[in-house]
Amino acid sequence: MSEKADRNVYGQLAMFPGKRTGMSNSIRHSIPTQWIKSLWALILVMAAIMHSYCLGGEYPAHYARERTYDVLHYRLNIDVNEKKKTCEGDVTISLLPLREEFDSLVLDAGTMSIDDIRLEGRAISHRHEGESLVLHLDKAYSLSDTLRLQISYSVMSPKKGLYFITPDSSYPNKHYQVWSQGQPEDNHFWFPCYDYPNDKATSEMIVTVSDELTAISNGTLIDVKKDEKNRTATFHWLERNPYSSYLISLVVGEYAEVQERWRSKPVSYYVYPEHKEIAHVSFGKTPDAVEFFSNVIGTPYPWGKYAQVVVQDFIYGGMENLSASTLSDVTIHDSRAHLDVSSDGLMAHELAHQWWGDLVTPRDWSHAWLSEGFASYFDMVFQEHDKGTDERDRMILDAHRSLSVNDVGKQRRPTVYNRYENVSDIYDNRIYGKGAAVLHMLRFTLGEELFWKSIRAYCEKFKFGLAETNDLKIAIEDATGYNLERFFRQWVYGAGFPEFHISKEWNVEERILRLTVKQTQTVDSLTGIFETPVDIQIWMNNKPVTRRIAITKPIEEIILPLPERPQLVLFDKGNRILKYSEVEQPIEEWVYQLRHAEDGVDRFLAVEKLRGITNNEEVARALSLVVINDPVWYIRQAAAYALGSFGDDSARTVLHSAYGDRDARVRSAVVASLGNFGSEESKKLILYAFEKDMSYYVAAAALQSLRLTDHRNIARHCMSALSRDSHHEVLRSAALNILAEEDSESLETIKSYARYGVARDLRVEALRILQRYWGDEKATVDYIIGFLNDPSFHVRRTAISLLGAIGDSRAVPSLQQSAATETDSRLVHLAQESLKKIQEVKNKGK
Repeated sequence: MSEKADRNVYGQLAMFPGKRTGMSNSIRHSIPTQWIKSLWALILVMAAIMHSYCLGGEYPAHYARERTYDVLHYRLNIDVNEKKKTCEGDVTISLLPLREEFDSLVLDAGTMSIDDIRLEGRAISHRHEGESLVLHLDKAYSLSDTLRLQISYSVMSPKKGLYFITPDSSYPNKHYQVWSQGQPEDNHFWFPCYDYPNDKATSEMIVTVSDELTAISNGTLIDVKKDEKNRTATFHWLERNPYSSYLISLVVGEYAEVQERWRSKPVSYYVYPEHKEIAHVSFGKTPDAVEFFSNVIGTPYPWGKYAQVVVQDFIYGGMENLSASTLSDVTIHDSRAHLDVSSDGLMAHELAHQWWGDLVTPRDWSHAWLSEGFASYFDMVFQEHDKGTDERDRMILDAHRSLSVNDVGKQRRPTVYNRYENVSDIYDNRIYGKGAAVLHMLRFTLGEELFWKSIRAYCEKFKFGLAETNDLKIAIEDATGYNLERFFRQWVYGAGFPEFHISKEWNVEERILRLTVKQTQTVDSLTGIFETPVDIQIWMNNKPVTRRIAITKPIEEIILPLPERPQLVLFDKGNRILKYSEVEQPIEEWVYQLRHAEDGVDRFLAVEKLRGITNNEEVARALSLVVINDPVWYIRQAAAYALGSFGDDSARTVLHSAYGDRDARVRSAVVASLGNFGSEESKKLILYAFEKDMSYYVAAAALQSLRLTDHRNIARHCMSALSRDSHHEVLRSAALNILAEEDSESLETIKSYARYGVARDLRVEALRILQRYWGDEKATVDYIIGFLNDPSFHVRRTAISLLGAIGDSRAVPSLQQSAATETDSRLVHLAQESLKKIQEVKNKGK
């Protein structure tokens, strides 16, 4: 599952800032046994208290559900009416008892009408209480009995799980659609089932819909039957391999299918008919990704087909439903938008889930990183395969930096974590980004051959089954012989990351380099002193030598005898270790790093350190060379931004040359930086970029620069931008931001773009602009409150967040209402967080 619908490769790069307790055997053997027991009991109690205090002990611990039966097969035979917003029919569930004297069971079922329940054709009694459907069987059954239950039911506009999308007077061009979203535990709102991941079953979907629509589900399409009299079509899908119920999927809509093949299996893209010709722009690399993952994981793609289905108003970026991923339709884009954005990341992430999450499934949600962390890392690995290691390293650095926001201070928590109010609360970068970082460090620690050997062994052992984090650890240890207890304890079961301060001293007389590495993070019950290997690269005579050292203590001193003073000492070559680091290094060494470092990420970090140093000719020369010649786009982009602060003719001339870059992301940085130069020549180039550049994003950056270089005509330029369509409305968004800053009379114009009926991205941006620039706080709060009941999930999410940012207590009743009535737990949590922020503002004012 991914929150992002398209991975805009403008990804913001940044660097960012990690348990051990034990008793030695000699001490243990000198203490009486009963004392040891009492001492350990006290330690455990205190640890639990501290754990609750540090991690938010108001939330209960969640463990995997106990099963009393094993579901073997789901067979849904349903009619779906997209206009009446109904789903009715029956679900037949085949199961085996897991208890002796099995005479009752409980299924999950949300608000729905249960019309009849039969066991092997015989009616049985039931109670429907809340979200539980209690079935009383006609007798007690044994462990060897296979039971088949048929439940007839109907549901209309369920509050979640199954979503009906319809056009209206404000959005008349919307498509009629029905789509499901099961993760984490929402499928039981549209059909009775066992709704938890620790059970796997095969499935069958027989669904009747209007004959102009297509129904897509899991597995292989067995048959399509047309009923001309009733103008319906019945689609029969079958998945013969077992999988968890949250991955059961149904999408109904008007689609064109674009089909390719992988090793005789169909690879399909279900898009709107008007997008059929551009489907390959977004999804064309899918067959290559299926082949790549099949090879590196060692298990060929395991399902009968792979489909990617786009839907409207999706509440995530993508969802890895088995063999039929559901994707937000905002990921579809044309070749012009493709200059700046790509669906490759979303495609690879959801495809990787077909192994990690679907084939090998976490036994309970606390181990969700085995799904999301793996999918995030295999997205990076595919980018490595497709674009090279520098692109992978950029994504790793992004993952590191995301953790500097939400895995610090009181927000720290382990990757494996079971204390939460709602399951969605744990779905953040501590399982996505940190999970990916953990796998990358494992790869670094084990080496290529052993890492991939262990990945293949883990998948082979647990395919079609369930796994916990310790299963992964043992599988790797069995495959490699490594003891990974410390690694998993500090990186997965612990929280945070190491914060390093690195300094060095050259002793010219003894010809010794003393490298001092200090760990400066706060050490407590969650975060300890980290032990990790690190590669140090030493440059002498323009030649590098790499040495691997072990960091094991709070202060590590490494003594390196060398024939001469090194030109550069690069700590953690290639940024393999999750960390925050402060490196004491003179400017000339940062310049050397920029010019000579072998890994793009290390050159990028040098650009960041040099940015803002505008009084040094060596820095200017190095940046000028890099912006033109570096083979890595994000380094050229960073150098272009850095040159924008110089302000002299030399930098301007270099930037003019850099505008010819083949990569639109670099050109965006160039025109943004040229806004700092007042020359007529620069103004002409920026105006050309605004009017003629093929990239929507370059044009948007140029518009921002025209505010500085052609201020007299900025209103006219903004009106031009407001008349132009662009990917994700980047041009209109840029124009509205400028108007808000420049024209106090633009309020009504901006409000008109927030109204229902405007494109979602523009509505969200208009609300953000109004929050930033509307001078009347009371009027702003009242206006934004009006969006808390908006039909759009994304608009409501924005409104809730903005009200928390404003901090005005007048929003409290409305936010309390949102917290009480929202059906999506993410919005409930967000409303609660906004209420906390308002209370903090109020407390500060006392």
